[in-house]
Amino acid sequence: MSAPIAAGLTDRRGVPLQHRAGRALGLAGLALVLLATLTPTRDIRGGSLATPLLCLVCGDNGGADVANNLLLFLPLAIGLRFSGASWLRSVVASALLSFTVELLQLLVIPGRDASLSDLLTNTVSAAIGATLGPALPGMVAPPPRRAALLLAGGVAALGALLAAWAWLLVPQAPPGAVASRWAHESPGPGAFRGVVRSVRLDGVPMPPNGPPPNTASLLRRLDRGTMTLEVEVVSGVPVAYDAWIYMLQSRWGGVLELSQTGREARVSVPTRGVNWRLGAPGVSLADALPKAAGVPVRLRATAAAGRVSVASSYHGVERAVELGISPALGWIMFIPFDLAVGERVRWATALLLGLLLLPLGYWAAGTRRLWPAAGSLTLTLVAALAVLPAAAGFPPVHWSEWVAGALGAAVGWALRGSATYLQTPCASPSDNESSSS
Repeated sequence: MSAPIAAGLTDRRGVPLQHRAGRALGLAGLALVLLATLTPTRDIRGGSLATPLLCLVCGDNGGADVANNLLLFLPLAIGLRFSGASWLRSVVASALLSFTVELLQLLVIPGRDASLSDLLTNTVSAAIGATLGPALPGMVAPPPRRAALLLAGGVAALGALLAAWAWLLVPQAPPGAVASRWAHESPGPGAFRGVVRSVRLDGVPMPPNGPPPNTASLLRRLDRGTMTLEVEVVSGVPVAYDAWIYMLQSRWGGVLELSQTGREARVSVPTRGVNWRLGAPGVSLADALPKAAGVPVRLRATAAAGRVSVASSYHGVERAVELGISPALGWIMFIPFDLAVGERVRWATALLLGLLLLPLGYWAAGTRRLWPAAGSLTLTLVAALAVLPAAAGFPPVHWSEWVAGALGAAVGWALRGSATYLQTPCASPSDNESSSS
């Protein structure tokens, strides 16, 4: 495995532009890896200390960690391949980097958990990136026939991704026993700094530390995606980390959780993804709790008909936010930090949809068949944003998703024209068969 990727255009010094682009992408990928893995964190709940070194799917969010690791080394490995490195060298270099990172996390970096899972999944990520690298130049300015194939593959991949997210976002309470837990009334680190006065779930008082009454009926309602959680607290000093206020907990972690970060209040609801060790989707309300300690606050969270809301009341002022769950919100289950605050989640979801539709618009324009290509993009949008949510039982998606999807496809279509000059170098012998390492 030694042949580099096709060089393509060159600069004034005769250096292939693809190699220069590869170096830039590789450096960006390296920066991403170092930032994502070596930044110290405040592990208030003690997750890093509880992670076994030899585990493969580690902790309550182990599934999300595996998925993120499979993406983490893609830019670095693709950049190495673009710069001329062989498949083997790209993978070995990435594996050595991952091993170094895990060693630093184990011995030096506070709040990070080293594991065999990270090393293996990072190496697999590099192998995927090194394999995909040679195929990417052929996607930049493909001939019409290949553009049509890429468009069909992209539509299928987008549909599969959104369908998987929709399936994982379906409400589902984990099997087995659950326990009701109030902050400071039951053991557990990272608790709310204030005082919990009362908790009612669907009108039923919840015990401070123990099994809830009529557990079977409660779990059936959570399986249907309906609940009303009412919590009365006395505020504490705001903290920068995620401090739990109330938790309905199973052996997988929080089934239903109300927490505070800064002055935000967040509710996380149970879905099928929790059973796959993904993060629980939810919504956060800004300024839900006061700056000062000792203030009585009433918090209310609801879930019904695919919509989740959080409301708070103190000093005579009421605040509320509501979020309709849609398949495109599946990214929330994988992101290790909270972007689901108020309207911020809509902007993040819109940006993601635009990026997902951009290559489809790009390849659609490359087919040089205007109306069939435009029709396929329209059908893709309708299927992704109307048919799939309705079939999964979700409410109609927010208008921002439609706008973002259409804009992403339109921008991709426009960009295809600016890439026309690459058609000749990219349609080299590698147009039919990518060079291998």
